[in-house]
Amino acid sequence: MKNALVRTALVALALVMGAWLAVGYRAITLQEKGQAAVTDIHRGPISPARAREALRALDDARWMNADQSPRLVEGNLRLFLSQRAAAEAIAKQVTAREPENVSGWFLAYLIRDGAAKRQALHRVSALDPWAGSALR
Repeated sequence: MKNALVRTALVALALVMGAWLAVGYRAITLQEKGQAAVTDIHRGPISPARAREALRALDDARWMNADQSPRLVEGNLRLFLSQRAAAEAIAKQVTAREPENVSGWFLAYLIRDGAAKRQALHRVSALDPWAGSALR
């Protein structure tokens, strides 16, 4: 009886771990779809349908994902799509949730002007002196 209970617990644990890994793999795959759109923009404009598909993939990548990377990719994509207000909102969310996220502050640096841009540069420099000196 005791062995059956232990085996059942181990099977349940393996199923939970398998589901967790599947969700993580799905998030990575969806984030890569969004990143591919950002890469494509560097070569030229992308279609509105391609942009919507990438944004939808990035939105889906955030499901059960504590990592801010899909948000940051979305921020970059929105910046390249000239959706500055949406990109700014993403930068604010990321830096509020993770004040030590260099990528979030770098996105804020790219979007902001004036004193806010200098503040973002200061934060990037404080968190990653090499990156801060490269921006100066």
